[in-house]
Amino acid sequence: MNINYWLTFIKTVEKGTLSAAAEELHLTQPAVSKQLQALEEFFGVRLLERRGREVQLTAAGQICYRHARAITRHLEQTQQELAELMELTRGRLHVGASTTPGHYILPRLIGAFRREYPRVEVAVEIAASQEVIRRVQGGVIDLGVVGAEGRVRSLSFSRFAEDELVLIVPPGHPLAGAEAVTPQDLKNQPLIWREADSGTRLVLEERLETAGFEVKPEQVVMELGSNEAIIAAVEAGLGISLVSRWAVEKSVKLSRLVIVPIKGLDLKRDLYLVRRRQPLNPAAEAFVGFLYQHPPRPPGD
Repeated sequence: MNINYWLTFIKTVEKGTLSAAAEELHLTQPAVSKQLQALEEFFGVRLLERRGREVQLTAAGQICYRHARAITRHLEQTQQELAELMELTRGRLHVGASTTPGHYILPRLIGAFRREYPRVEVAVEIAASQEVIRRVQGGVIDLGVVGAEGRVRSLSFSRFAEDELVLIVPPGHPLAGAEAVTPQDLKNQPLIWREADSGTRLVLEERLETAGFEVKPEQVVMELGSNEAIIAAVEAGLGISLVSRWAVEKSVKLSRLVIVPIKGLDLKRDLYLVRRRQPLNPAAEAFVGFLYQHPPRPPGD
């Protein structure tokens, strides 16, 4: 059923004559008459009684007129909501993030984004980097922010921020007073590591291997699923670790942890925005642009 037939029917009822409706709609009178006839044939009932030049609703016409008005109101509302979505006055954004950007970078950025786009709903879920990548690939989330670049043809990875992994030890630890250490100084130290699927762990293992340092399995006294858990364990003196500089900013300021520089080991890494290689919804597209316009500054910059 052509929606224009409904609009013609409504306008004819409101104007009271076919000629007035035709003039309002910029149609010929025969065209108006043909559309009204098509409606009547579709429903198999007479909708209008013609009395001279004027028309009046039949009982069936009154029912159709009531529903026609409801239909056009719904259409107008749909058009308005779609226009608002395209103008980004409202919408929904679903972002996945690995723990470092999810806990320490995105909250501030999303807060600033929502001040600019207050009617955009933002949902964030935090998982290991590889899980975030899988969710973006599967279309479960719109965008991902991760600490390790993946190799998935259907996805695009672009750098949006810089991070650095730093060696943390508790105050009073033998390494705490050192100006710098080498990877070999970690040889007999109890290490607290992130879980195997995390971006931090993947980058760390790659850089240690490049530096020729092999971590003995017995050195890893714990594997923990978050930076917060690792920081708490190091503060408790259970071992030492390498975590994101973003994650330890507060503990270092409170003198609960000490950062010890490591010579001969490049621990800088990029954080990546991951998306599917296809058009994003307007809210996601706006968020991508916002991230590049407001790049996060690493602690200490």
